[in-house]
Amino acid sequence: MGGGPRPPRRVVQQRILPALCSAALAISVMGCTGAAATPSSSASHDLTVYHWWTAGGERQAMVKIEADFHAAYPDIVIHDNPTAGGGGITLKTVMQGKLAANVPPDTFQSLAGGELKTYVDGGYLDNVDDIWAAQNLDLKYRAVLSKMVTFNGHKMAIPVSIHRANWLFYNVPIFKQFGLEPPRDVDELIADAKILAAHDIIPIGLGTRDKWTAVFLFDAVLLSVAGPDVYEQFYTGLLDPQTDPHIRTAFQKFAELIPYVYPDHGSDTWSDMPTLLGSGKVAMMVLGDFAAPLLTDAGYREGTDWEAVGFPQRPTQVFLMVIDTFTRPRAIQHPDATTDWLLNLVSAKTQADFTILKGSIAANQDVPVSTYPDSLHQRASEAFKTMRPVPSSIHGALSPLAFLDEWQDLLTVFLYSPDVDRALSQTSMLMKIDDVAGNSAWYWAK
Repeated sequence: MGGGPRPPRRVVQQRILPALCSAALAISVMGCTGAAATPSSSASHDLTVYHWWTAGGERQAMVKIEADFHAAYPDIVIHDNPTAGGGGITLKTVMQGKLAANVPPDTFQSLAGGELKTYVDGGYLDNVDDIWAAQNLDLKYRAVLSKMVTFNGHKMAIPVSIHRANWLFYNVPIFKQFGLEPPRDVDELIADAKILAAHDIIPIGLGTRDKWTAVFLFDAVLLSVAGPDVYEQFYTGLLDPQTDPHIRTAFQKFAELIPYVYPDHGSDTWSDMPTLLGSGKVAMMVLGDFAAPLLTDAGYREGTDWEAVGFPQRPTQVFLMVIDTFTRPRAIQHPDATTDWLLNLVSAKTQADFTILKGSIAANQDVPVSTYPDSLHQRASEAFKTMRPVPSSIHGALSPLAFLDEWQDLLTVFLYSPDVDRALSQTSMLMKIDDVAGNSAWYWAK
C-alpha cells in the first residue's frame, strides 16, 4: 500500500551516528525541483532519513516503518540518522545547519504548523502536492491536517501520526483509597491536590528538565480557565497578556498548583514521570498519550494501576494535537527514493503498524479504531474524529520557535518564582520582540 506499481528494491537498514555539524559531511548534492509521484529511477538506491525517535516505543516504531518500507521497496538502502533530543530540539538545530549549508537529507521529520513553516520560509522544501493528489489525502485526512501543512497554497509535508497532548493520567489505587474522581477542570485539580497533599502524597508529577512539560501543564490550565478560542488567540499573538483577564487568571491558577508539583521536577524529564505515577509516588500528571507506552512497558495496567482522561473537560473538551510529518527537501540526492518513502508513509498499514508502537494515532482515517489494543488510543482515535482539534503550543504549531524557546524558560522559572505581574510583563515583551502576531498570521489566513 502507498507504493503503487513500482519495481521492488532492496532495503538495508544502516544505523549511522547523527551528524551534529554539517561541515563534517561531504555530500555531493544534485539539484531537484518538485519530484513527482511517478515511477522512480533505478538510480535512487539510497535514502537518508533524519528524525528524533531514538528510544523506547518511538524507536521500535521507526524500525517498523523501515521494515514496511523494506517490503515495498527492497532495493533502497536506508541511512537512518536518529537525533536525540526531546521534541526534536536537537534535530531542529541540525536541520537548520544542514539546510543552510545546502546539504539536505533526503527526508526529515518535522512537526506540522509553525515549525514546518520555518523550513518553508527558508525555501528549503519542495511541495508534496503530487502525492497528496495521487493518494486522495483530502478524503483520507481530516481537513485540519491539510491546513497545518499548507503554505502558499501548497502541501509541504506528509502527516504520519497524531498525539493527543492533553491527557490527565492518575493512579487508580490512590484515587480509590481517597474516594477521588478525576478532575474536570483546574479548580477540581487544585481541590484533589489539596486532599492528596494532606495525606503526604505528591499530587502532580512533572519533569521540567525538558522545560516544555511546564508549558503542557500551563496549557491545560489556560484551556480550563479560558477555552480554546482564547488559547488560539493567545498563542497567535492576538491578545495582550498584560490586559487580557483570562491570561492573568491562568497564571494565578498555575501559581496555585505549584505547591503540589513534584518537588524535584527540575532534575527529572517527562519520561521519568510515568514510573513515578505507576508506583504511586505521584498521583497525577498532565502529558500526551506518548506516556502510555512507558506505563505499560513498566508493567502497570491501564484501568487497574492507572487511567487517563482528557483534560480539561470544562468549559469544553478539545483534542490538543501534535502532528508528526515527513518532508521532501529541495536539492536532494535521491528524490525518487524520497517520493517512495512518502508514498509508503501514507499507507494505512504503515501508519497502523507505526502508531501502535509509538503510542499515537494514525493520520489516515482509513485506520480503524479497533486497530489499537488499548482503551486510551481507541478513545483518542474516536476523539480526533469528533472533537475540536487545537494545535499544541509548545511543539511549534502556532507560535514562532523563537518565542517558544523563551516561553518555556519563562514558565520553568515561574515554577520557582511565581510572580504573576512580572510573568505577564515578560510574556507581553517576548510576544512583541518575536512578532508572534505577524509570524502566526498564517493560521488565520486559511
